Amino acid sequence: MSNGCNQNPIGDCSEAEGLNTTANGTASHAEGYQTTANGEASHTEGNTTTAGGSASHTEGYLTQSTAAADTAHAEGTSTTASGVASHAEGYLTTASGLTSHAQGGGTLAGGSYSHAEGRDTQATGDVSHAEGFMTIASGTVSHAEGAFTDASGSVGSHAEGVDTTSSAFASHAEGLSTTASGNASHAEGEGSTASGSRSHAEGHSTTASGEASHAEGNGTIADGNFAHTEGLNTTANGFDGVHVMGQGGGPDPMNPDDLDFSWYLVNGALGGVVAKILNDGSACFEGDVSANIVAPVACDFAEMFESSNGQLIGVGYFVAFDGETEKIRKANSRDDYIVGITSSNPAVLADIQDPECSKYMLDKWNRPIYEEVIIPPEKDNKGNILREERKINRKKINPNWSKNCSSRLDKQEWMAVGLVGKLLVRDDGTCQPGSYCKPNDEGIATKARKGYRVMKRTGSNQILVLVK
Repeated sequence: MSNGCNQNPIGDCSEAEGLNTTANGTASHAEGYQTTANGEASHTEGNTTTAGGSASHTEGYLTQSTAAADTAHAEGTSTTASGVASHAEGYLTTASGLTSHAQGGGTLAGGSYSHAEGRDTQATGDVSHAEGFMTIASGTVSHAEGAFTDASGSVGSHAEGVDTTSSAFASHAEGLSTTASGNASHAEGEGSTASGSRSHAEGHSTTASGEASHAEGNGTIADGNFAHTEGLNTTANGFDGVHVMGQGGGPDPMNPDDLDFSWYLVNGALGGVVAKILNDGSACFEGDVSANIVAPVACDFAEMFESSNGQLIGVGYFVAFDGETEKIRKANSRDDYIVGITSSNPAVLADIQDPECSKYMLDKWNRPIYEEVIIPPEKDNKGNILREERKINRKKINPNWSKNCSSRLDKQEWMAVGLVGKLLVRDDGTCQPGSYCKPNDEGIATKARKGYRVMKRTGSNQILVLVK
């Protein structure tokens, strides 16, 4: 004992001061009470502290830097800096990773270059960051924040909020009790799970398990690749690329008419699918279909017809077939068959596409011809198979189809003819509401004992009639 205070400057050029202090390292310095400076050029101060690493520094109470922790710094109470160039501060914190930093209470920075702060947080992945309360960032360059969150994905995962888990590469979970377990997935809201690669689940208790799928709303399931479900308790039922909205249900795997990459509207277990638009262009609606058009007094069902002289026939004329052809002309008083009235605003317009311009091949009844096609496997940029090879039936492409083939709507010789409904027609001023009319020799309406019922006059030379 060098003096009555038990100061022990053992290392060359070391210094010990205070009570029961020991400076073992060369050029080390120990001060305070029961402190030990073991590392070269180390410095310890406070109460019951140990500086074990070269050029390390400990201060406070019951703090330590271990022998291998060169240039480490521990401060506060019961902290440990065991990583090279690490820093532990606060209470019961540990910085064991290379150049790691732990602060707060009960935190652990175990990964190289990691940072843990708050209360009982753990940053064990390299370059990870954990903050808040009882959060864990165990993935490389991961980030956990909030309370009870876990960012365990291999690289770049992020968990925030309360009780969230981000367990896959580049995944992100936020909100309450959400899980992002698919690579590059995102889960948000409450109780949602994004388990498919590149999937997104949001809302409440939603699940996006398909590749690049999206589920939103409440209780929705997007379990098909590239599927999208929204609303309440909707599901893709394994169909790929579908969009399902509404409540309670989805496309039926047992129904051969339900197809991938289609749109569905559902309305509960009893209602089922109430509307759908399929990938072949066909549509089905279980209920009424209404149309609102610009002119509220005109609403008709029309088809396209071609004029016999190749010229435009204006709107509001009665038309008839020209002889034995399928082409039309303005009607006259001698015609015993009227096709309809050229429509200004049809609610439904059919036959706008020339079959010869069809993108798909048709049979003699103008029905689409289908063919079986093998779809090769889909792979990511690393060669991993995202989707296995499969067979599908699809419409057969017309080899003669051209994008430049125009619609009948673009041709002046083709026009919409209203066949059923309320139609506006030109008149000679003689027609009266409640009476009847027929075409004169110019194709405009004139008063008659029978023919088309005149509903009302809409102008000096215009009336509204009912065609049926």
